[in-house]
Amino acid sequence: MEIRPLSDALRKRAREEINENPETLVSNFNELREWLNEHPQLKSEIISDQWLVAFLRGSKHNLEKCKSKIERYYTLSTAAPELYANRDPLDPQIQELLKLGLFLPLKKCASEDSPRIVLVRMGELNKVHGRLSDICKIGFMIAEILLLEDDNFTICGEELVSDLKDTGFGLIRQWTPAYARKLFMCFENALTIRMTRINVLNAPIGMKTAVAIFKLFLKEKLKKRIYVYNEDYEEMFKYIPKSLLPKEYGGTEGTLQDLTDHWKNKVESYRSWYLRENLKD
Repeated sequence: MEIRPLSDALRKRAREEINENPETLVSNFNELREWLNEHPQLKSEIISDQWLVAFLRGSKHNLEKCKSKIERYYTLSTAAPELYANRDPLDPQIQELLKLGLFLPLKKCASEDSPRIVLVRMGELNKVHGRLSDICKIGFMIAEILLLEDDNFTICGEELVSDLKDTGFGLIRQWTPAYARKLFMCFENALTIRMTRINVLNAPIGMKTAVAIFKLFLKEKLKKRIYVYNEDYEEMFKYIPKSLLPKEYGGTEGTLQDLTDHWKNKVESYRSWYLRENLKD
């Protein structure tokens, strides 16, 4: 098993939160790899050790749950074709979306064992008359990179900062219960993403219905972890240090353009991954 070693802080967090210790990790990994070898339709020959461990961690080392998540992941092209058709980063449409900076994981975490904070800027879609599914597709592409590269993300989870500035009614009305159900099925049941906190900025008038739909699919614990700040960034800074945020949000960690360029380049560097992992094959 070839995976990154964890820091002491992350190793402790993994033991306390996702039931991981060196012995169970090796044992569960070996059993899962054996199961995969018996299911060639799941492309077991191209699944890396680090990818497999991300699924184990996202399932808190529950093997049966992990197997179900892997099976769901490889059927997403049927369940959500709008999210998995055409994922070539060099395609002109994908390039246009990447340049907008729609889904931007921050470069630093609050501490060595803190969740990865991700900034989502839905309103930017209006610049290209995009659809809600566009931001979800980019989000899924970048989330896969995080599953492969980011131990804070797979062990500590994700903290969302959703900026709704300039979102507009056209995008909000696409957020139907049916689409929300599909999206949560993909994120939580197939990609093993653990949301720890949701911070909402610049919510437009009339957002209550969209938030109500959103809450329908959240676990009770997470429903209590939705915080709306609108433009009161000072209140948000009590929980998210300025040193993590780009200057456009009152922070000191570079600019939005820096972050956008970073993730555009990162996604492009994974082109072979996306083409190989084409779920429609």
